[in-house]
Amino acid sequence: MKTVVTHLDYGTRLATAVVLVVAVALVPLVIALWPHPDKSMAGTYTSAVLSDVTYSDCDNVTDDVPCGEATGTLDDDKQVEVMLFRDAWLSHVTDSDRAIVYASESPDSGTVYTFHSHDRGIKLIASTFIIIALVLLVVRGKGIRAIASLLASAIFIWAFLIGGIAAGGSPLLYTTISIILVLTGVLFFTHGLTTKTLAAWGGTMCGAATAMAAGTLLSTWLRLGPADESASALTYTNLNIDLSTLSLSALLIALIGILNDIAAAQAATVFSHTAPDTRPQWKVIVPTALSVGRDHSASAIYTISFSVVGAGLAAFVLAHTYNQPLSAFLQTDTVSTTLTQMLAGVIGIIITMPATTVFALLLSRIPSTASSSRGPKH
Repeated sequence: MKTVVTHLDYGTRLATAVVLVVAVALVPLVIALWPHPDKSMAGTYTSAVLSDVTYSDCDNVTDDVPCGEATGTLDDDKQVEVMLFRDAWLSHVTDSDRAIVYASESPDSGTVYTFHSHDRGIKLIASTFIIIALVLLVVRGKGIRAIASLLASAIFIWAFLIGGIAAGGSPLLYTTISIILVLTGVLFFTHGLTTKTLAAWGGTMCGAATAMAAGTLLSTWLRLGPADESASALTYTNLNIDLSTLSLSALLIALIGILNDIAAAQAATVFSHTAPDTRPQWKVIVPTALSVGRDHSASAIYTISFSVVGAGLAAFVLAHTYNQPLSAFLQTDTVSTTLTQMLAGVIGIIITMPATTVFALLLSRIPSTASSSRGPKH
């Protein structure tokens, strides 16, 4: 083991040490906090081919009232009656469509089947394989590692983060643990155990922490409520969730990709102006790195602004349709939450760039090998 370690350069040793510290500190915590969901309310979802699809007046009913019906043929050839709600009508469900139906037990009428969504499983799998093939062709090995990291992160976030919040856990606690573990795993697995990756990791952590602090202060000050219909629906469950905190957690999950992008590019910029085993010329590197970083940060600011506003586009259109004054619309929970997410994200971006620059400059001073740090013998 000692022989293996001595063959590693100092940067790899330091990056490995950081990964091990994060793992030792957080993996036991993940095990202790791993959620055990209550499945007493769980129904079943199955695939069915629809026929005899009929609708009544779906245009003038609420989303909670069925306005159509169909005959569903399950995989075992059993035929059942499927209730169609307004979302099925809006999704243009028709005869011969394969759909996912939700089966719930009713004490009065036995098993009740309702339309859930189109069955898109095969199409999604085919699309994924096409994208993977394109990534392999263009980006090659590093791109495949990025996709593998993304899939592993998605599984972890679903099982731990979302499962923990759904089980009544603190959104910020689960989000903080998830962000640290996901970023550590994704960055070092995709980009390697190097000082450049370590600089990007440190800058991203600083940006995420700043965004979390800013978002918490703004959410408390503005007294934010439910951000959308899904958040409002949570108030009818038995969960005691702080909805403003949940919105902040959503921001942090959405933000880490942008912060990581800025940090990785900034670290690469700094390290591209340094030579191995040579002290970096700070007076030369800093102006160039900051100039590139400012351009990238400015681009990221309007990127996150447009993405956050785009996510709430339906609410904007609805307000405009009902001639709601802009001054009143901007103060609704939905828009105020959107603006808070945007402002906290901008603050995170502003901090990530200079923080990564500092980390990269410091870490670029680390010699690549033990022999180079000792200097020539006389």
